[in-house]
Amino acid sequence: MNIIIVGAGASGLLASILLAKKGYKITLLEKEKKLAKKLRATGNGKCNITNLDISIGYYHSNDKLENNFILTYKEVKKVFLDLGIPFFENVDGRVFPMSKEANSVADKLIYLAQNLGVEIINECEVIDIKKGFIVMTSKGEFKSTKLIIATGSKAGRIGSDNLLEVLSNLGHTIYPLYPSLVQLITKEDFTKCSGVKVKANLSLYSNKEFIKEVYGDLLFTNYGISGLSVLDISVDIAKRLKNYEYLEIKVDFFPDINIKNILNEINNNIHIGMILRGILPAKLIPFVLKQANITSKQGLTKKEINKLSYVLKNYTIEIIDTKDIKNAEVVSGGVSIKEIDFNTMQSKKVKNLYLLGEILDIDGDRGGYNLHFAWSSAIKLANNM
Repeated sequence: MNIIIVGAGASGLLASILLAKKGYKITLLEKEKKLAKKLRATGNGKCNITNLDISIGYYHSNDKLENNFILTYKEVKKVFLDLGIPFFENVDGRVFPMSKEANSVADKLIYLAQNLGVEIINECEVIDIKKGFIVMTSKGEFKSTKLIIATGSKAGRIGSDNLLEVLSNLGHTIYPLYPSLVQLITKEDFTKCSGVKVKANLSLYSNKEFIKEVYGDLLFTNYGISGLSVLDISVDIAKRLKNYEYLEIKVDFFPDINIKNILNEINNNIHIGMILRGILPAKLIPFVLKQANITSKQGLTKKEINKLSYVLKNYTIEIIDTKDIKNAEVVSGGVSIKEIDFNTMQSKKVKNLYLLGEILDIDGDRGGYNLHFAWSSAIKLANNM
């Protein structure tokens, strides 16, 4: 039986290998010249391949997720061990290939696919799909009895979302796309402190109502803010911005410290900038003083210590936008999960059409969750075909 897979990324490559091992004749179509570009870039090139703690709470969708939508960590680990790709389990729960190199995973998967006789055609863009299946591409027409879509999204300037319109024409419901795990654009111009990185506690407020709190790296940039903590909190921001909610982040630069006591101890009759120089990066000091509305030059009054203490624990940043989808690590939105049988990954709208990975309206938190879903969807498909 001939099967066409569109997309030679994580889920497409793994599905091609597992199906080829079962005796299927696989043709893998890839738009890009280089295969698995997004996979090669994951985890800053180290490939955060999955996570020890896999549960429904780390995933997001417009529709209700059921527990059977994803495989366990142990189930995915076994498949990769069988393929000769052992894992290294980090103390924080993140899991990497033992090589700690994303390229090694991509190269191994490509080698295995080719060695099993998978026909890989790159620089082949899908233009349209007709039921049956006839796949019209930039390199001509391809026919198959079963069709698998594993194209991912435009996150990270890699992947494609042009097939969403095609899938819509085939009867699927498509949720609007939003960037997820993405940098944030702020009202305040942080150009003068661009490049400053601190560890801080970030609390998100929407229309003055508390939403969530995260801790981690905060990087100031010429467009706003970035860093791991910002990526973690950005998941909740893009859709709220589309709903015209007023969003602000309150930054606690010293979450485990009574900063008022510290200021009282170090306060003396010297320039205020030098009082703060011992506790803050120099480029941040003018921004903190401005928000505290402190203009005096020498020493701090009791009132000024109170104001400064509050700002250092509640430095407020108004969020006006996110960077676009091409800058995001992940995209939320896509094909409604109500229209997918998660036992087989088959479409409920079109028989013998299967959808894998990020083309679906499921996005995960940072930490290997999105790759895990890509692997899981490919394994589920192969196990039940």
